[in-house]
Amino acid sequence: MTDPSATVEQPQEALPHVDRGMSIGIAATISIVSLVLVSVSTYAVVKGTLSAGMTRVLALVSLLSLVATAYGLIELALAVIATTTERRRRAREITERRKGDRARKPTPH
Repeated sequence: MTDPSATVEQPQEALPHVDRGMSIGIAATISIVSLVLVSVSTYAVVKGTLSAGMTRVLALVSLLSLVATAYGLIELALAVIATTTERRRRAREITERRKGDRARKPTPH
């Protein structure tokens, strides 16, 4: 007797949602805004025409913006990687669904 489960196509299991992190646009915006803040505040500190208190505040803003720039650039790199990975995953799913002549051929060993 044949096994009935062998002829019935098994449904594909749904994969859980994976958080891909920040989008490329948001990460690029954080990087650019932070870089502008670093540039402006560093220029004002180096110029030295402001009071001592304001110079210290701008130095702190410059330091925090530098950290935010690094964070934004790291997130930008991760977003690009995640986007590339998602494109490859979708292309692989489409290729694996093909039937007949368009199906993936096994690689000869």
